Amino acid sequence: MKVGIVSLGCPKNLTDTEVILGKLAAAGHEITNNERDADVLIINTCAFIKPAIDEAMSEIKRAIKLKQKGHIKYLVVAGCLPQRQKIKMADVDAWVGSGNIDKIVDVVKNLGRSPRFPIPDTRSPSQRSCLFDHKTPRIKATPRHYAYIKIADGCDNRCTYCTVPNIRGPFKSRPTEDIVAEAKILARSGTKELILVAQDTTNYGTDLYSKLMLPALLKKLCRIPGLKWIRIMYAHPDHMTDELIKVIAKEKKIVKYIDLPIQHICDNILKLMGRRVSKRKIIDLIAKIRRSIPAITIRTTFIVGFPGETRSDFKELLDFIKKERFERLGIFAYSAEEGTPAANLRGKLPETVKISRFRQAMRLQNQISKKLNEEKRNKVFEVLVDSKAGKGFIGRTASDAPEIDGSVVISPPYGGHIKVGDFVSVKVKRASAYDLFGALIT
Repeated sequence: MKVGIVSLGCPKNLTDTEVILGKLAAAGHEITNNERDADVLIINTCAFIKPAIDEAMSEIKRAIKLKQKGHIKYLVVAGCLPQRQKIKMADVDAWVGSGNIDKIVDVVKNLGRSPRFPIPDTRSPSQRSCLFDHKTPRIKATPRHYAYIKIADGCDNRCTYCTVPNIRGPFKSRPTEDIVAEAKILARSGTKELILVAQDTTNYGTDLYSKLMLPALLKKLCRIPGLKWIRIMYAHPDHMTDELIKVIAKEKKIVKYIDLPIQHICDNILKLMGRRVSKRKIIDLIAKIRRSIPAITIRTTFIVGFPGETRSDFKELLDFIKKERFERLGIFAYSAEEGTPAANLRGKLPETVKISRFRQAMRLQNQISKKLNEEKRNKVFEVLVDSKAGKGFIGRTASDAPEIDGSVVISPPYGGHIKVGDFVSVKVKRASAYDLFGALIT
């Protein structure tokens, strides 16, 4: 059959989508990018927070309309939503939790048979993640020149606001040799930027090797020919060791960029969140990173409006953001998630207050980002070209993760031939809060 897929959520979810596509193609099904040309449409969902659930439900309803109009024959909903909660909708032919996506071929094979393929069990907590190896069929959904590689799945941190441990189960690492083998395959197929993802990348190896093994893994990945950039995402600050900082600083292939979700800076809120770091430890860690890696770009995220967050707590957070001047920062308004301890905390704030604090924090970061970007005017940066856009091109510096951070818009004339996947030198002519605009240096 012809199979189309819609992938929602984060890059970690996208790697599952790529495996779904790879398994179906290996089983003889045809993959199509045209939904209306598909016999089967699969929606790989995210359900981390309520907005993600809302987006998933909206996509499911849109797909149901396509099915009712006869554009598709079967609809399958996969991923975190059916893993998190059982849902019954008459026009959905099968539900496949994230812990069951290894069964996707059997699911599609049984579509249309009577009785209908049953809703899969969500499995025990220890089996809720499907970690695949380098031999697993995979069809990349990213451009040829960059790829995500999932080094682990699940999480043991148990932050009080987070649903991930309930959805994905306990933390599980892939063997180092298996990750390196997959990275070599990706490099041979044209991957120049390798992006490491997991729910907690810095915790890599503790379950398999009884110690933090990300530094050792990174050293091995840096020896692979063809790879030019290696990027680390989703690094928990509690596992940022001196050894890891030293490896990032020393290895030329590791981009000087770290995604380090902090979530808050007030000790009382950090404690309520179940974060195993203090304000002092966070401040000292950031200072150590910047001292050891002067060119580092730090991306972080914060949650505002958490239960019990006072005006004073919020001001302390704003003062911290203002002082640290993070190069990349994301803000989330707290969302009470069913089944999490934080949902039962006292001191819940009205939605109006949460949204107001979200907007204040974003305004502040917008000002900081604009000033930091304006400081880049008339400077030259190495840029990886991601796509063609009209007569120009869109690319990224090493300080920008794809689909998350800003872009570099390269304007004509070029004075030479550029193609997607090239590394080029660009002189910045102007800047906005999140994007740079420049010309090619030949």
